[in-house]
Amino acid sequence: MRRSRGRDGVDRSDDDPFRPNESAERHRPRAARTLPAATLTRWLLPARLHRRAVSVSVDTPAAVYERGEPVPVAIELRNPLPVPVTVRTRSPVPWTWHVDGHRDASHVPESLPESETRFTLDRGERRRFTRRWEQSFRVSETDWEPAERGEHTIGAGLAVADPEGKGVYDETTVRIE
Repeated sequence: MRRSRGRDGVDRSDDDPFRPNESAERHRPRAARTLPAATLTRWLLPARLHRRAVSVSVDTPAAVYERGEPVPVAIELRNPLPVPVTVRTRSPVPWTWHVDGHRDASHVPESLPESETRFTLDRGERRRFTRRWEQSFRVSETDWEPAERGEHTIGAGLAVADPEGKGVYDETTVRIE
């Protein structure tokens, strides 16, 4: 143990309670930030509460578009809770969007890879994605057809079984004139 005395004659040894020494630093508990909050929350909250916490919203700047005018689509995934939430998804692609039930506005069936993963939103996190629908549907590998005039439904949801029934889905309707 090292001893040192100041000008005032006070012993300034390493075991001074007001001056932590090296061994005390090594044995001091680590901060709570070392706990993986997402893992801890997964253990404490049931999976259905994680899913219910996530909200999905789909929005377009207008409800009516001229024929041929691109339709910007904003998709937002949000966790309002003060803790991280994790949702098990059926695919590495955590969410999908569609127009009139056709994923990515395509009539060409293209399945998502089947591999269960976890999608995590941090506490209070909001993720916003944008897509642009060109008012056409893919009908083959190389061909696209323009959308008919009238109403079209644009929706988005997490890649879970029955996203609408589990509350992780939203849609909006636009009209093409």
